[in-house]
Amino acid sequence: DNCKTTEYSKMKSMLLDLQNQKYITQENENPNDEDISRKKLLVDQMFKYFDADSNGLIDINELTQVIKQEELGKDLSDCTLYDLLKYDDFNSDKHLALEEFYRAF
Repeated sequence: DNCKTTEYSKMKSMLLDLQNQKYITQENENPNDEDISRKKLLVDQMFKYFDADSNGLIDINELTQVIKQEELGKDLSDCTLYDLLKYDDFNSDKHLALEEFYRAF
């Protein structure tokens, strides 16, 4: 696997940036309002978006959907959304719960 830790961090930053752009567009918020609660809000929104069936878990099928919808191929690095499961599925159940998602971001 080509996804190294530094590339993985860059990919996660890119995901947060994309979510932030959506949020700013939706809410017309001040983009300079960078704090913990804002990041939590962005991660919450991203989790809801990724969790298509709203069961509180993100699985590989939902990640595949997001990759297709957002056209998130291997554009920026050797990492993909699937690496979220590889690096941040702490209990190895092949799902990401919200707590694991928080830890990831």
